[in-house]
Formats: sequence, structure tokens, C-alpha cells
Amino acid sequence: SPANLALARGLTVALSARPAAEVELPFRLTWEPPNGVYRTYLGHVTIAERRASFDAICADFRFDDLRYSITDYLSVETYEMTSRATAEIAALHTAPLFTNPRIVMAAVVTRPDIIEAIGEFVSYGFAPAPYEVFSTPAEARAWIAAHPTWRPSR
Repeated sequence: SPANLALARGLTVALSARPAAEVELPFRLTWEPPNGVYRTYLGHVTIAERRASFDAICADFRFDDLRYSITDYLSVETYEMTSRATAEIAALHTAPLFTNPRIVMAAVVTRPDIIEAIGEFVSYGFAPAPYEVFSTPAEARAWIAAHPTWRPSR
């Protein structure tokens, strides 16, 4: 597909779970050489779109070499969330983080409701990877640089 070809070339691809007539580009994935992904949520973000972005990252051929993921929420206008959906997406992280346990995760966010949802996500304990919240991309990148070879204790 054109999206897979673009991803293979390391280009930014915007994906949506909405029908084509309603696409508002709710997220953008930018694969950063050599081992990172920068996800940006835009506008009105639904639970289905959050799941679609997660699935796109995990299904990508670069996932096994991924070392960090930054999710930028600064351009979010509305963010659909429920405790059930948060628990589900947290549980869905179990297998990918078992497959690739070297990932560290950072969020760039200032909205209290999203920060609270991230805290709930972490509290479930399904994602053993280091996960921190920052207010700027520069802070997130500095923290990631301090964790270049993180490995979980087993």
C-alpha cells in the first residue's frame, strides 16, 4: 500500500480510523532513525484512533529495533477516554513490550486530564517499560538520551 511504502522509506504517515470523508488526521507517526518513533496526536482524538496508532507502531517492521516512543499530546483539542479503554490499551502493551523489552516511553503533555489518564495507564502495571511525562519535547528527548540501553530486570 502507499502507506506501507512511505513507512518503509522512513516518511511521516498520518493515519485515521475514521471513514475517508471524515478524516481529520488525528495522529501522525514519524519514525526517527535509527530507533525511535514520534507520535503526534492532533485535534479530536478518539479511543479507536489511539488504538489504531498503537497497532500501527506495533505492526511496523521497525518495531523490533525500537528503543523509544514519544507521544506528543500538545495539539489535542479533545481526547476521548474511559477507564475501561485505558485498562485495555495498557493490557495490550504486555505482548509488544515482552517482544521488545528495550523500549522507553515518554509523553509530552500539559493537559491535566491526559496526565491523569497516563497515570492510570501506568498504575495498571501492564507496561513495565520506563514511562515519564514531560511538558516539552526537549525534556522528553533529554530523558530518553539518559536511557539508551535500558533493559528490564527479569
